[in-house]
Amino acid sequence: MSFKEKSIWISLISTVCIFGYYFLNLQGLGSLPIEKANNIAAKLIVKAVLMTIFVEVILHIVVAIFSPQDAQEAEDERDKFYQMKANSIGYTILILGVIVTLGHILLGAILPEIAEAHFAATFPLLSAHILLFSFIISEVARFSSQVFFYRKGA
Repeated sequence: MSFKEKSIWISLISTVCIFGYYFLNLQGLGSLPIEKANNIAAKLIVKAVLMTIFVEVILHIVVAIFSPQDAQEAEDERDKFYQMKANSIGYTILILGVIVTLGHILLGAILPEIAEAHFAATFPLLSAHILLFSFIISEVARFSSQVFFYRKGA
């Protein structure tokens, strides 16, 4: 397995685990007062981002130490092609998430009494979390696609 593929696996697994933890913890915030839920949600996102940076850096260093020649290897045409196809898949999913978020915002503007009563009470900062969820799903799709292309091409 090339360093590039190992790197993709690290990113995929760390993203799924860390943001899976984040979204699981976020679910329980709907029953809390909105101020407290927003504070906890903000702390959770900071924690998730810092954990992602820390885990990715440490694991990439470990992989580079055990295979220094692979880490120095330049990307070839196959790597670039797989990355381009995977980016296209991830971007499509991200755009769909942005459209859903815009729909949520417009619904709140058109029917504020329904949107506020239902969504805000069950999920703090919902629009921000829809965008974040869209970003995470697009990243998981991108990493998964790259892994699939490497495995299929191997």
